[in-house]
Amino acid sequence: MRQLSRFIRSAFFFASLLLSFAASAQVDVLTQHNDNARTGANLNETVLTPGSVNPQHFGMLFKRVVDDQLYTQPLVATNVKIGGGWHDVVFVTTVNNSVYAFDANDATATAPFWHVNFGTPASLHDADFGCLDINGNMGIIGTPVINAEKNTLYVVALTKAGGSFVQRLHALDLTTGADLPHSPTIIEAPDFDPLMQNQRPALFLAGGNVYASYSSHCDKEPYHGYLLGYDTTSLHQVGVFNTSPSGEGASIWQSGQAPAVDEKGNIYFVTGNGSWNGTTQFSESFIKLDPHMHLVDWFTPTNHFQLDKEDNDLDSSGATLIPGTHLVLGGGKQGVLYLVDTEHFGHLGDEHAVQHFPVTSSHLHNLVYWKSAKNGELLYLWGQTDKARVYKFDGGKLNETPVMTRPEMNHGHPGAMLSLSAHGDKDGILWAAIHASGDSWHESRPGILHAYDADDINHELWNSLQNPGRDDCNNYSKMAPPTVTNGKVYLASFGTENTGTGQMCVYGLLPNGPPPVTPTHVHASIAGRFVSVAWDAVPDAQTYTVESTQGGSSHIVASGLTLPNFTEPAADKGTTEYTVMAVSINGQSIRSSPATVTIKQVPVPRMAH
Repeated sequence: MRQLSRFIRSAFFFASLLLSFAASAQVDVLTQHNDNARTGANLNETVLTPGSVNPQHFGMLFKRVVDDQLYTQPLVATNVKIGGGWHDVVFVTTVNNSVYAFDANDATATAPFWHVNFGTPASLHDADFGCLDINGNMGIIGTPVINAEKNTLYVVALTKAGGSFVQRLHALDLTTGADLPHSPTIIEAPDFDPLMQNQRPALFLAGGNVYASYSSHCDKEPYHGYLLGYDTTSLHQVGVFNTSPSGEGASIWQSGQAPAVDEKGNIYFVTGNGSWNGTTQFSESFIKLDPHMHLVDWFTPTNHFQLDKEDNDLDSSGATLIPGTHLVLGGGKQGVLYLVDTEHFGHLGDEHAVQHFPVTSSHLHNLVYWKSAKNGELLYLWGQTDKARVYKFDGGKLNETPVMTRPEMNHGHPGAMLSLSAHGDKDGILWAAIHASGDSWHESRPGILHAYDADDINHELWNSLQNPGRDDCNNYSKMAPPTVTNGKVYLASFGTENTGTGQMCVYGLLPNGPPPVTPTHVHASIAGRFVSVAWDAVPDAQTYTVESTQGGSSHIVASGLTLPNFTEPAADKGTTEYTVMAVSINGQSIRSSPATVTIKQVPVPRMAH
């Protein structure tokens, strides 16, 4: 009786998981760190919970090997019309100037929907930069951005031809990878050097424009901190903001994080080392621009000259807006966090900050914000050479004593890149990607992905080295946060070697229970030059696979479909049978009853007259 009871509880648990797959709305991650506030949180995750993520039931589902290292965060667009049906698609880029579009769910779909390459990338060895902040190629470094209509992906690539270098902004058709009209456009600005300027921060969209911002390589001059805006349709340049005209530096680095944007379209970012005069040059400063890229306000710490002298860039974490408030957060290599009022930056002097205090012992490269039903408003961080810590907001300020601290130390640069998944204010999981040992500043190091209960980070749910044969994703991708959505975690990796390799690993719930039921009411019809296949949705299905049979020969014509329909060209005469299978975390259903179409004459495309 006890075993039967345990079986019933287990069956109920996994039935609930399957229902949550069907019931939950699909969630896109179209911009770096999830939203324009850069909170790093997906608050619509219902599948991955502290109860479902564990070494027995969670692990790697598949990986995709690509042509070089990934410095960028994977982006996910759901229900994209591609490949004859509707699919969830994950997009990744490499430093070899490649962009890939893979099926986000289908482990069997090893080939990408499309892959484009923009030509020979520049390399860190093309100039005497003086360090190895990037190991080799540096073609695409900044995370792309996808518009809300899910028809365009914007990305910047650095290419070389002969002895010259050029950076181009591309607007790609999301379904084909082809450049859209007016794409690409050459990135240009006064004193802009395409080799010296590192397009490190993620691109972002606001007010009908796409923006690219810039840092340096190893602080090698000449360089400036640029923010460049382009019309999303024409790619005509609409504005240039230079943080150090007639000076040097003041880069917008932010460890790859995009600038933040508030609900009014104002833009927020933080700068690094360089020139400062308080009028036109703003190193080591918080900057607020209006939607037209005009300077609205700024804040500079009292010790900015000392920060510059000691290479303690203020901008290593970037700017994070706190939802529902007038607060922006950011911290730098000194480990000091600044909390600033977005309505009154106050200009020069620590006394103008709402709050500032040391939150970690060294570099601070990443922040995540979540409002928990159990613990209130929380700020998560895991600095360089330090422990993971959580701070709590109280009355519009942070309690300066952590409410949670993990015991283990990270011993190298840059610390962990964090993301958080939750169902609103409950079931939070903190995901931390970090090197497993050593230091990642100038070389690739083995990585590890951790999952912690966000309400108690001392409760580790799972990590990728508990079962390395199944879950190890090899080398850590420096400063690329994991993407968590729709029951899956997408993790960028530097692959297996110090340079020249890369991969993306996809994690999720492992099979444990019966497969979904068989699709019913499958119907096939001819519409013009196409055969259309449709069927009733299966409640516990995650995707669908369509198989066709003609002349006794069967083959899969589509898999990973997220909606119950598929279309393909009517290319052959004769009778074709179509069967459909539903797919979930527990496998594939029995084939449906066949639907038949007979083509007596191949439809010929009508010619325009």
